Amino acid sequence: MRKTRALSGPIPNRLWAKSPLVRATGMAGLVLGALMGGACGGPSGNFYVLQNQVAGPGCTIPASAGGLYVGQGTLDVRASAGSGTGYLLFPLLKNDLPGEGMGGVEPNRIALDGFDIDLRMMDGPPEAMEYFATLAADPVTAALLRYREPWSGSVDPGGGTTAAITVAFPAEAARLLRASNTLGDGGGARVEVQVRATGRTLSGSLRSDPFKYPVRICDGCLINSISACPARAPVLQGGVCNPGQDAPVDCCTEGADLICPATSAS
Repeated sequence: MRKTRALSGPIPNRLWAKSPLVRATGMAGLVLGALMGGACGGPSGNFYVLQNQVAGPGCTIPASAGGLYVGQGTLDVRASAGSGTGYLLFPLLKNDLPGEGMGGVEPNRIALDGFDIDLRMMDGPPEAMEYFATLAADPVTAALLRYREPWSGSVDPGGGTTAAITVAFPAEAARLLRASNTLGDGGGARVEVQVRATGRTLSGSLRSDPFKYPVRICDGCLINSISACPARAPVLQGGVCNPGQDAPVDCCTEGADLICPATSAS
């Protein structure tokens, strides 16, 4: 029996998807990860990140594969500066290992323990690419570009799916990039986020093949308008999970602070 689990997160209700949303049309073309190097062994394509889900009201992450997903993201380092969040990814995990429990303990249920994240700048202004390379070369800041995010939960075998949330670009890395003044006023830079889910079955540990997700990093590209706080006109609130991510937002100024989304007079 296939089981699905939806996830509802306590993340602040803020900013959402400017990136194209596409409807899933088939499973085969979306399978980007596979079982890799686990103690269980087995053929490839059994445990993978299927896609990046679209969050629903209240930052509820659907656990089914038939709805909308996001194929690429945008992080505005200016709009997200006050959130302390960075870029959030909502991976949908799938377990195609066969069910063997026969009503008892299920040996192929995957108990999740986290995500391994690896960031690589694909293209952008030469100054931004040079600065990114500097971050990667420093042992202290390199931990912002290659790191582990813990997570708990489980994925049932036989095609079970589970939704999750992970930080795919840290807020501190976004802050450093903005402070470097290397992104420019145009399209910014593109970063490839490589994600591997990790977990265990009764037979041993599992690690999925990489799920690769492109994120555009810019400085101000998602800000629709800036006014004094509080804003008098209706405010673009952005998305439901995270300010500065994937959707246009209206901001306002209060002293030296930029507040996104803007506070409203009403």
